Amino acid sequence: MAEEKLAKEEKKDGATLAVDFMSDAGAGLENVTQEDLVIPRLKLVQALSPQAQKHDGAHIPGISVGDIFNTVSNEFWAGEEGITVIPVSYRRVFLEWGPERGGGLIATYEDPSILQQTTKNERYQDILPNGNTIQTTANHYVLQVGKEGYTPVMLAMTGTQLKKSKRWNSMMASLKIKGSDGSMFTPATYSHKYKLTAVPESNDSGSWFGWNVTNLGMLQEEEADLYSSAKEFGSTVNALSYKPQEEVA
Repeated sequence: MAEEKLAKEEKKDGATLAVDFMSDAGAGLENVTQEDLVIPRLKLVQALSPQAQKHDGAHIPGISVGDIFNTVSNEFWAGEEGITVIPVSYRRVFLEWGPERGGGLIATYEDPSILQQTTKNERYQDILPNGNTIQTTANHYVLQVGKEGYTPVMLAMTGTQLKKSKRWNSMMASLKIKGSDGSMFTPATYSHKYKLTAVPESNDSGSWFGWNVTNLGMLQEEEADLYSSAKEFGSTVNALSYKPQEEVA
């Protein structure tokens, strides 16, 4: 979704063709609705991730364990360097999986009362009477900002990463700035940029890469367009009905 004013494309004979992309903005997408789209996810590459397995069909050439990748475009970024994002919306959901997730996604709940029907097993998972697992999932919708523009994406935090989600939400909720009348208020989440990096983590069950979130500060005056775009994406997300297939594949 990067803003393009003028692009030049090299022809095979070496000549350049000037194309005014802006004059044709949105052409070809006239009949595409939200029902025809999927929000890309940002994921961390783990040791057993298919993207890191050379002979797996989902392998991404050049990717390494600990990198961050986009599930739709397969673009990836070094985890230690990280990416810049602007948070626009948040949604916590509860996913019902078949035993050991081998049974696939069964249902999605937005009401946390579903947890009242569960008991903890030896792995501290929430288990329903039917044997299925309820997985608490914190979905953060963000604009990923790059040198050439921005991309609407989301990241899902589960398990050990739920603490990271709570910390991030607490960071945003605790922000205060002074208004024109001198009073202090909490600004919209999309008023600030954050750096997401990958950090190694471990416990008695094993090791993995998790998220680290750092506040990069408030958007500047020259980034007013980013603020408007983030606000628009947040409004779109909040208006959509939840579709688990788009979030957990």
